[in-house]
Amino acid sequence: MKRATLLFLFFSALPAPALDHVHFLELNKQASAFAKQQDWKSLRASLIEIGREMPAATPTYMLRMASVETHLGNRAEALRWMERYAATGLTYDVTQDDDLKPLAGDKDYQPIAARMQAQARPVAHAQLACTLPMADLMPEDLTYVESSGTFVVSSIQHHTLYRVRLPKDAGADCRLEEIPLAESLRRWPVVAVSADSQRNLLWATIAAFPGFSGIAKEEQGKTALVALNPDSGKVTKRFDLDAGEPAVFGDMSVGKDGTVFVTDSLGGGVYRVRGPLETAKLEKIAEGLFSPQTPVLAADGRRLFVADYSIGIAVIDPATGRVEYLPHPENLAVTGLDGLHLAGDSLIGVQNGTDPERIIRLRLNPAQTAIAALEIVEQATPRLGEPTHAIEVSGSIYVTGNVGWGKINDDGKLKPGDQFTQPVLLRFKP
Repeated sequence: MKRATLLFLFFSALPAPALDHVHFLELNKQASAFAKQQDWKSLRASLIEIGREMPAATPTYMLRMASVETHLGNRAEALRWMERYAATGLTYDVTQDDDLKPLAGDKDYQPIAARMQAQARPVAHAQLACTLPMADLMPEDLTYVESSGTFVVSSIQHHTLYRVRLPKDAGADCRLEEIPLAESLRRWPVVAVSADSQRNLLWATIAAFPGFSGIAKEEQGKTALVALNPDSGKVTKRFDLDAGEPAVFGDMSVGKDGTVFVTDSLGGGVYRVRGPLETAKLEKIAEGLFSPQTPVLAADGRRLFVADYSIGIAVIDPATGRVEYLPHPENLAVTGLDGLHLAGDSLIGVQNGTDPERIIRLRLNPAQTAIAALEIVEQATPRLGEPTHAIEVSGSIYVTGNVGWGKINDDGKLKPGDQFTQPVLLRFKP
């Protein structure tokens, strides 16, 4: 495989501390109020305070700082922030942003714009494994069941699970076979799915997304983790989350010993189920994250990496609940991560909250305590579309692509005038 694009910078490998969740949200609320009032001087002071609280400046933060400096007439500072943003490898069209539009005609901004335009070019180092023949499937997650030699994908639109068999010829259609689920499960979208080889189970999460059509108002915001027979789809055990507020069990992983880790992307909690299924309980092991996505155990088995969508990669000590953030060079964008998978000393990340959307390889230091470098595996290709998750099977990484989240409204229905196109499975060597 052709060597992927590489970004690298030396940095301090000290862990970044956790954020004070409540205080951070209050600062952001304050900043939003100043923005509404167009009190740019106060907004700038508020953003600087927010920056001190963050483990590292995120690409979004850089854009916010560039915006306020533009409003204050601080041209040099605004350009400096846009240079920092461009250095992350991402792109942004300031002509579509009323706050930053004044920079578009600045001659000193042109090299920055050119750099970002170059960074938006397609990168294609993955192979098309197969297309999924159901255009409106919306395969949010995938796993692999060793006992049957089949993949399994979850479906947001059809509220169920499907077995997936690869075709003989790469790029052809996969074969889909629905796993029958009880009607009590199919009332809500099926979100995450993971195989448990220790117990020969499938774990899946279901979530009554707030605002989704077809979901009873009294059920919206509820979520559950269920253990299923991988052949019959029959429920073996169900854990409903009683959070007292809207929640979505959106992502999970299963450790080698059968421990299940699951994240609540709305409530910010991370949960665990371990031990014999008959006596196992759903226990919270961490809280205060902003939008936790896929959890992945570090190689030492004592730390849990969790993609915290708007901030970076959280590092959780399940024994104490302590949360830190994985340090990284500022020029590596590690926000907008949905899928996460540990392959050797690299984290494979599926980034659908950046422009461009991409699959990346994050090289870790030997102790897996910091990110040293980033490689782009795939970005901005039509087949990638909006990717979601990654797993490893027989020495290859498989990623769900062209899932279709951008094609639906907040109610879960297809946007007027839009249409679903076939999702895909991509693969590449880690």
